[in-house]
Amino acid sequence: MASSRPNYLSVILSVALVLLLIGIFVLTAAYGNRLVALYKEKVDIWLELKPDIADSEVARVVGNVRAQPFVKKETLTFITKEQAAATMRKDLGDESLLEDLPNLMRNVVRFNVKSAFLTSDSLASWRAEIRRDTAVADVFFEAISLGNTEANVQKIRFLVLGLAFLLIIGAIALIHNTIRLALYANRFLIKNQQLVGASWGFISGPYIRRGILNGVASGVVAVVGLSVLVELGLQAIPDFGSIHTPDTLVLLGLFLVMLGAIIGGLSSWLVVNKFLKMRIEELY
Repeated sequence: MASSRPNYLSVILSVALVLLLIGIFVLTAAYGNRLVALYKEKVDIWLELKPDIADSEVARVVGNVRAQPFVKKETLTFITKEQAAATMRKDLGDESLLEDLPNLMRNVVRFNVKSAFLTSDSLASWRAEIRRDTAVADVFFEAISLGNTEANVQKIRFLVLGLAFLLIIGAIALIHNTIRLALYANRFLIKNQQLVGASWGFISGPYIRRGILNGVASGVVAVVGLSVLVELGLQAIPDFGSIHTPDTLVLLGLFLVMLGAIIGGLSSWLVVNKFLKMRIEELY
């Protein structure tokens, strides 16, 4: 009986779509952590110094802050009370408004910290320690709800993990059914080879190899689609360039190609073996 050519194009496109969705979820999870870290490291911390302290004391405090391992040293800035007053006058747009008023500003040290340190407990502990310094008036940081932020990030991680798990389960079912339909046209050829004495390995070998090649092709298509989405993200979101690394996309691309090959080969093996186990009358 003549065999029909299976519709492998629909298999490749279906698998590519599923792999693309998986890639988007993985990329979202990976970059989500980096985006949260970027957000945390943009939180300004202000260390207000007491008035009329000696320059040597100012230098000591600045040096003490700079020496802390959690401080992002490139963000450390010392702002004099004169600079702060000038900034306020500029923001008000009318310097005459503050002309006759005394300068109530204080010298401050502004800096950012590494994301791992920016937790409620760490900040509270360090704030209590630094406030014991005789040259420090107080420590302030931007009004943020660290507890809620961390809880929300954790919820997002579990949500992404759950969705990714469901997606993989659905993907396996979809890919398996798509490959089954593609090989359905050759079910009689598969059975005839078995009836003339061909081994299961000999019969299934070409289909498995074809499934692996189709899976690799699907992975390549998915990687191309993912690269296009990343490029669009780089153009549309300014901060995206700060968290994106080409290595992440390369590793994810290799993972998707390998996953496509494994799913394609495994599904082909399962489908062919299913036809081999069926009786002749069950093929109709």
